[in-house]
Amino acid sequence: MVHKRSFDKFQRRTIRNIIFKNAYIDKYKGEIISRVSRLDVLCLLNCEGFNVSLIPDVEKGEVLIDSRGKGSLQTPHKEVEGRVGRK
Repeated sequence: MVHKRSFDKFQRRTIRNIIFKNAYIDKYKGEIISRVSRLDVLCLLNCEGFNVSLIPDVEKGEVLIDSRGKGSLQTPHKEVEGRVGRK
């Protein structure tokens, strides 16, 4: 039996792909910066039936992913307590 995939997950994945395909990658700072706004993403979708609430509120020039974990589309890093290295 084939696994049925969630349509919401498909829509989220499609929207994120559109945002990241139109993003600028700054290798010096280690950032991925958005070149499209939320309205631009709606225009790029160019189809009906997409759930508008799944489109994140991004702006042009916003940092999406940062090497320090402070990007708008990334989950914050968890602080790890304890020793680092070998015993």
